[in-house]
Amino acid sequence: MKFLYYTGLFLSLMFSANSFALEQQYQQPIVDLIKAFKNHDKAAISSHIRYPLSRTYPVPDINNEAELVERFDDVFDKTLIKQIVDSNIDTDWDKVGWRGIMLNSGVVWVDTDGKIIGINYQTAKEQLLAKNLIAADKQALHPSINAFVEPILDWQTAKYRIRIDDLGDGNFRYASWSIDKKTSDKPDIVLLKGEIEFEGSGGNHSYTFKNGRYSYVLQVTVIGCDTSPPGWLEVYKDDKRILSQDIINTGS
Repeated sequence: MKFLYYTGLFLSLMFSANSFALEQQYQQPIVDLIKAFKNHDKAAISSHIRYPLSRTYPVPDINNEAELVERFDDVFDKTLIKQIVDSNIDTDWDKVGWRGIMLNSGVVWVDTDGKIIGINYQTAKEQLLAKNLIAADKQALHPSINAFVEPILDWQTAKYRIRIDDLGDGNFRYASWSIDKKTSDKPDIVLLKGEIEFEGSGGNHSYTFKNGRYSYVLQVTVIGCDTSPPGWLEVYKDDKRILSQDIINTGS
């Protein structure tokens, strides 16, 4: 999908100047991972993944080994498997500081234990699934916001439901409801012309929407620690932060 492409492109450009050759101590877990793919051993591959494995919204995340085995062909097609199997441990895998180890400028990310933590690739099968889910998503939304090019996120904090959609040409839309309402209800707030900003070289980014003196900021965590929330909502009045809430449900 378009957003996945731009994110992957940004990461590859940023990391090309900040990656380092893979040290000997990290090579064996990668060798084991490559071997599992070479043998097409789904059980072994599923044990080499850090769960939940995020997928591009609205495709649901993969939460455990059983789900990975069931959805294996959705995530890994011949093209991606070939990239992994044919990869050279010395030239195709790079350690990028604390963020982890990447294959081919970020197509696949693994941690230092050799477990996959991210895949910046979408198979044709998963693209079709996403297309069907988006169509169903549009049917379920309030008519005032069911027109968009691509859904970006559907989140919940303790008090709010929040949705961001790409309306095309980089025009992002913010819609929110109180937590007791459904997305089929008319949104309490709708804001247009949001701006996306990438922060540092880790891929974490934010969306900012203006409403007079107020700014609504959605911080998105791409690479964080085990306890990092997927993101959080901040609201500012002028330059003073008046609200900050962690995301507790990603809607996927």
